[in-house]
Amino acid sequence: MKKIALIYLLAPVIVFMSACKGSGPAEPTAAEAQLEKITGAYNTSSSKTWTVESVTFGGSEDRTTDWQNFSLTLSTNGSGTNNYATSNAFSPGPWPASGTWTFGGTAETPNINLIVRDGNLDMAVTVSDVSLTLTFTFDDQVHKGGGRIEAVNGEYVFKMK
Repeated sequence: MKKIALIYLLAPVIVFMSACKGSGPAEPTAAEAQLEKITGAYNTSSSKTWTVESVTFGGSEDRTTDWQNFSLTLSTNGSGTNNYATSNAFSPGPWPASGTWTFGGTAETPNINLIVRDGNLDMAVTVSDVSLTLTFTFDDQVHKGGGRIEAVNGEYVFKMK
């Protein structure tokens, strides 16, 4: 009789504990989801290459033809290091051959709508699974004083696919 009573007491506990199992992997944070859209993954080494759809300079000047062969590869190593590499960028110009990027804000509260390139250039970002728009103002402080530099300094909007 004591064994039966013990079984009746333990059965609900066993059922309750089995129902309390984890519900699977945690959903990605907003920053992880944004990183996945930008690079293809958030928790492993990954990269995604973006090509130009259109480029606007100075608010209205169409410069798509100048950038038609440009590509931008954004990558992550899954441990917090994010890099970029470009192809067919002209120099001097707004895109170095390679460098690093992070989200704006802080590690605790990242601003997923802001990329900071090479620690000093803020770029507004809008991204979906199939498009990336980067808006930034380029000011070449190294190559001052030439007409070519004045032609590349200003606001850019890169719409990429």
